[in-house]
Amino acid sequence: MRTLGRKTTTAVLAATAVFGSLATAGTAHADSVPAVQVEVCNDASVQQKFWVKGYNQYNDWDDSPVWTVNAHTCATGWGYWWKKNASVELHYKRGNAGWNWKPGYLPRTDAATTTLRLS
Repeated sequence: MRTLGRKTTTAVLAATAVFGSLATAGTAHADSVPAVQVEVCNDASVQQKFWVKGYNQYNDWDDSPVWTVNAHTCATGWGYWWKKNASVELHYKRGNAGWNWKPGYLPRTDAATTTLRLS
């Protein structure tokens, strides 16, 4: 009877180790996936809002939340990773104006971020 209990316990621990590691996969980062975070630099003299749409680190077509970048500063879309060597859509809004967008390219790089510029 002890052998059966020991085998059951061993099987449960092994399954927990395998499936537990899958369920608790960490946040993606540049070392583990071919992806970067996008930094947007605002060259205009007015605050702008932006969001990014493109293929994420899982190769899913996705979009980010809206972020704000102040005049003559840069802002990084933390926590969102985008596929390297791919195009993205950079949607932006100057002050009270309507939304616009422009294409952006994320090159293959060793850096953790790629910079896109708004003027």
